[in-house]
Amino acid sequence: MEEQSEKRTGLKIVREFKAPKTLVFDAFASPEAFEQWWGPAGSQLTVESFDFKPGGKTHYKMDGNGHVMWGLFQYKNIQRPNLLEFINSFADAAGNIITSPFPMDFPLEIFNQITLEENNGITTLTIQGHPINATPAQEETYFSIMDSMQQGFGGTFDQLEVYLAEVQQ
Repeated sequence: MEEQSEKRTGLKIVREFKAPKTLVFDAFASPEAFEQWWGPAGSQLTVESFDFKPGGKTHYKMDGNGHVMWGLFQYKNIQRPNLLEFINSFADAAGNIITSPFPMDFPLEIFNQITLEENNGITTLTIQGHPINATPAQEETYFSIMDSMQQGFGGTFDQLEVYLAEVQQ
């Protein structure tokens, strides 16, 4: 049982970027920046609405590999440039939360916390996430695809790294 409870801590990724933390934070804080790097590699992201404040929402469309998916961020806590907390969900074109477009019973809502710490011009981004308001079956699905989520966020953060390098030139 101990292993189960330890496993249930959720997703955690730590990544370093050669950029000041204000720049890393601002990559999340504007629709123009967000469109440049968020999402799976090879997909085109279009921001439909962007209200970057506690209680605000960002609704976006990802178009790639012949598939269109919609996503939604519901911002809970924003403390520039140190902290960003949001709930991420799959959405429809109108911005309503929907089930996963993949054939799996995935949670409708994932709580994510991003913290940023800077040391000598290097920013360490830590993202931690876990399902909320999920059924036990949905939680099982979430924890069963942890490696896939690590890879997905890895590709997304590779794109963030490229974006940050470009805007610092």
